[in-house]
Amino acid sequence: MTTHPAIPLDFGLTEDSGSRFAACGLSGDLHAAGSARQFTRATLSNWGMLAIVDTASIVVSEMLTNAVRYGLDDPAYAPLSSRPVWLGLLRREEAVLCTVADPGTGIPVVKEPDWFAETGRGLHIIDSLSESWGWTPPDEAGKSVWALISAPM
Repeated sequence: MTTHPAIPLDFGLTEDSGSRFAACGLSGDLHAAGSARQFTRATLSNWGMLAIVDTASIVVSEMLTNAVRYGLDDPAYAPLSSRPVWLGLLRREEAVLCTVADPGTGIPVVKEPDWFAETGRGLHIIDSLSESWGWTPPDEAGKSVWALISAPM
């Protein structure tokens, strides 16, 4: 697994760099992962990044599901808004950094999946489909989990 807690990423956002950024707030309900996939598909299609739309949508869906399942179940979480989870997409050249922020303070833990369970494979999927992934150290605002997805050469 290629995991990295809190690596500073310099994406060189300048007006002429061709970089793009989009974000949306999401509720923690059953429709959040579907809304995240829809937002990701629409945004990357608009940016002309059709080669990674499916991959990014799956990765974002897994990250969002984990944020809702673990980040909103954190005992330290007290709802401050109706949009407790945020999805951010940052494009630089032919790569997209997908980030999901939630108010939880727990860090992602990769576990060996139970082969008979229907859950428990999300981080393995994220690791398999992304170039790298990681998280920011949790603080009073929560944490962010990110994954870098590059277009195939």
